[in-house]
Amino acid sequence: MSVTASVFTQQLNPLNSVLGSTLAALLPLVLLLVLLAIMRVTAWLAVSIGAVITVVMAITIWSSPVGPTIQAWGIGAATGIWSIDWIVFWGVVIYNVLVETGAFAHFRHWLVTQATADIRVQAILMAWALGALLEGLVGFGYPWAVVAPILVAWV
Repeated sequence: MSVTASVFTQQLNPLNSVLGSTLAALLPLVLLLVLLAIMRVTAWLAVSIGAVITVVMAITIWSSPVGPTIQAWGIGAATGIWSIDWIVFWGVVIYNVLVETGAFAHFRHWLVTQATADIRVQAILMAWALGALLEGLVGFGYPWAVVAPILVAWV
């Protein structure tokens, strides 16, 4: 008994127009940016709306089978959530260890007394040092997730 499974092959030009297909593929990204930047929708809601639109477009425009499409979305969402949870957990652990051991206070003192009194330069030094430490300890592009907001808040 042989079972043949149909394999989905993505259409590269589903709208029979390179420009139209490209614009259709960009629609979820543009929607996400508009929701976040212009309409000021919360991030979780903007991502949820973008995910729904992306899945609907995959099924309708690219003729992707419903079951595997939903399954692929679930695996992608779980991978993203795991990565973010991993980063946040270890970020909190590292921060608490630095605070409890006094290393954070010593580093701050060194920045003020030895490096420079200019808070902008301190912010850059702090981001560089903390970013290098966190990237080595956690990975996953962690500095972008933690140090960039610190820079924005500090300056």
